Order: sequence, then C-alpha cells, then structure tokens
Amino acid sequence: MGAPIINEAEFAAFVLVLIRVSIVVVIAPIFNNSAIPAQVKIALCLMLTFVISPQVRYTADMMPTSWFGFGVLGLGEILLGFTLAFMVRLILDAASVAGFYISMQMGLSMANTMDPQSGVQSPTLSMLITLLMTLLFLHINGHYLIIKALINSFSVAPPGMLNTWRPEVFTEIIKAMAAMYVLAVKICAPVVAVLFCVKVAFGITAKAVPQMNIMFVGIPVYILVGMLIIGFGMPWWPKLLEGAMFSVDAGLYRLLCWFARQAGVSGI
Repeated sequence: MGAPIINEAEFAAFVLVLIRVSIVVVIAPIFNNSAIPAQVKIALCLMLTFVISPQVRYTADMMPTSWFGFGVLGLGEILLGFTLAFMVRLILDAASVAGFYISMQMGLSMANTMDPQSGVQSPTLSMLITLLMTLLFLHINGHYLIIKALINSFSVAPPGMLNTWRPEVFTEIIKAMAAMYVLAVKICAPVVAVLFCVKVAFGITAKAVPQMNIMFVGIPVYILVGMLIIGFGMPWWPKLLEGAMFSVDAGLYRLLCWFARQAGVSGI
C-alpha cells in the first residue's frame, strides 16, 4: 500500500493550519514555557496539525496558487493565531502587572531576577505571583481553553478567511487588555490599600517623633505587612482567576461567532 497522495490545495491547507497552530503554541501561556524543549513544541505542533487538518473544511479555490497568495493567507493565519493566544496570555500577564505594583509598594522593586519567560529582569515578587497564578491556571484547566478555542477557530474561520478581519476583532482585543488591568487591580488592591494606610501611619509618626528613622524602620514593616496580606488574600485568587477565564472564554466565543457570521457558518 503506497503513501496517500495529496494535491496542492490539501498541502497548502495543511501548511496554513500548521502556521496557526504554531503561533498559538509559541505565544499561548503554558505551551510557550522556555523549559519545554523545542523538539517537544515542534512535535506538539505537528501532532495537533495532523489531528485538526482532516476536520478542517476549506474551499480548494481559495487555496493560493502562488507564493504571494500563500504569504498573504499565511499572514492571516499568523494574525488569527496571535489573537487567540494573546487574549488568553493576558490573564497571566495580569498577575505580573499586579506583582509589579505590589513590589513597588513594598519597596522590593529593585529586587529583580531574570525572568526565563520574557528574558528580562522582573521583580522577584512579581515572578512569585505569576508562578502561583500559573499553577491555578493549570488547576482550573486553562490550557484546555486554549486548545478548545484553537479547534473552534478552524470550524468558523478555515484557512483562507483573511477577508473576515474587521475592526470588531481589535475591539475584542482592547476589551481583553482592559480586563487584564482590572484583574491586576483586583489582585493587588488589598495589599496596596493596607500599605497605604501603614505609610500614612508612619508619616504621622514621623511628625510626632522626628528622631525616628522612618526609612530604616518602615521597609521591614512594609515587607512583613505586604506578605501577610498576600497570604490572607490567596484564597480569593482562584475566584478571581475563574472570573477572568469566563470573561476571556466569552470574548473568544463572541470573536468566533463573529467570524462564523462573516463566513456564513450556522454556528460553532
């Protein structure tokens, strides 16, 4: 029995599917972890592509017949894959932003460590909060949300649907970015509020007792109070993360439904 013969349109569709899957794996949280070997990521991309490609519905007439046409459609796959992965990635980026705010309030903004994910210096406390949020993300099966959105995207926006891009897509991205900052504020608000009250108390003390070195006394207190409030606030983090996941899932659903209407698909 010989190897199956595929035509040019099938091969082009396979490559376009591979491009979208690869972009999601490279950008989406968990999958883009630098601790995962490149060989494993390549194998994951190929495995997902081989599983998804037979189920993708496409029109052979829409497949490119030239390198220029293939480049244009490949750009569309890159944009769509980036949109799906970026909207989910913002959830964990919110934890990093919250950690940065808390580090500034606790006086730990100078305690930086090389972040293996981004390759830049980040506050150590910010990396700790991001790691905890990543564990919670896995606990509530956030990685399944990425795979589900990726598979659903092919049912409503098969390869060759670059012409469906409209301003509504970027509106959803902006909403997701706004939700990221809202989540970051919810995470860091208790610590920032309590530390603000502590700093006001130290300010009053400095006026009453000028001989006291507030800088020397205050920094250990800020760190102690900040860590205590973080510990007390952790039980509420799963609820915040679940709410953010529902929000992103709803945004992805609206985005895919909008693609479905543009493509004339009955539903997802």
